[in-house]
Amino acid sequence: AVTFASGLSKNGMKPVFAVYSTFLQRCYDQLIHDVALQKQKVLLAVDRAGFVGEDGETHHGLFDVAFLGTVPGMKVYSPCNFNLLEADLKNALYSEETAVAVRYPRGTENENTKELKSVSFDYSVYGDEKSQTAIVTYGRITAEAIEAVKEIKDAFLVSLNLIKPIPEGVIDLLLSRKRVFFFEEGQKSAGVAEKLGITLLEKGYKGKYSITAVEDKFVEQASINELLSKYGLNKEAMIKKLSEEF
Repeated sequence: AVTFASGLSKNGMKPVFAVYSTFLQRCYDQLIHDVALQKQKVLLAVDRAGFVGEDGETHHGLFDVAFLGTVPGMKVYSPCNFNLLEADLKNALYSEETAVAVRYPRGTENENTKELKSVSFDYSVYGDEKSQTAIVTYGRITAEAIEAVKEIKDAFLVSLNLIKPIPEGVIDLLLSRKRVFFFEEGQKSAGVAEKLGITLLEKGYKGKYSITAVEDKFVEQASINELLSKYGLNKEAMIKKLSEEF
């Protein structure tokens, strides 16, 4: 399907391939050889991104961020609500000139994400931007982070919409902070959090940088809420993590 989409693109069409994150893993070579190397515009609608709960161990979408991040020229968006999802899909179809992946989780949106303040199309913030402590995340757990910020003193949230490449504005915003806590619903190795940390280090960042993500393992079957709690990605875990570090 990925190679077929590349052929459609080469002949002037705008193909959209809707696929579960876990099944996209099988397409890595085609993404590199048949899409990116050929400079074809293909939209990947990556469903079931992140934890999928009762679908089971084989269906968690925890690897797409890491492997899509290695594909040259690929852009990756991870919206946190329906409005951003719609905007990302329209942008990918009608504005971008490269291959684009738009990833979204199983389930519904949380209404509190409408409280975010959009800084640009690429990212939003919530809370007091003068704070010296920043929480960074993307996708579904943005809703958890918003609730955490409401209960934490001296912290604000940066919610990424574009996760590859990392927006320059986000890097500039974080360089002056004393503490940055990144929560990621995916594999830690080669994830967005690692890449942002390396970028900040290269630019001379001297503050504390913390990553909470899935550490080098396959995730068992359980409800999404149970998994968010177990892997430190729900509101309560975020509050606990920051309170231990202050």
